[in-house]
Amino acid sequence: MKRSLVSAPVRAVALALMLSSQFAAAANAQSASQAASQTASKTSEAISVQLNDAETVDGSCRLTFVIRNTLPTPVDALGLDLVMFDTSDGVSGYAAIDFGDLPTGKTRVRQYDVAKGDCTGISRVLVNEVRACDLQDTAQQDCLPLLRIDSRSEIDLIL
Repeated sequence: MKRSLVSAPVRAVALALMLSSQFAAAANAQSASQAASQTASKTSEAISVQLNDAETVDGSCRLTFVIRNTLPTPVDALGLDLVMFDTSDGVSGYAAIDFGDLPTGKTRVRQYDVAKGDCTGISRVLVNEVRACDLQDTAQQDCLPLLRIDSRSEIDLIL
């Protein structure tokens, strides 16, 4: 029978240290998971605005937007000022659009003719300003931090 060079009390301390570090790692992983979940839930509370499509109709560029309110409160009114840029990065037009009311959890689709001419002449659309934002039962009126934007179109939607 081989004798261990390490005494039993030293082995017990080493085992205890190893187990406590594994428990600490598991606790840290659980805390990180909970923090990520809370952050994801906070970031999911937003007004998402997606530029879904762009098509030329009767000599004008028509943009289709999909808007969803995932805030805990309804939006009574939302209006944006948009600036269109041409393919050489020059300003090619302005448009003021009104999405109207957005109930909590509701998705809306809205279309707007935003510029004369073909949509292929527009490279990107800037959300220049939130010109109207009325959140029901709250004093907050700055909706810009609540906007989450993206585009499915070849035209970029930017802040």
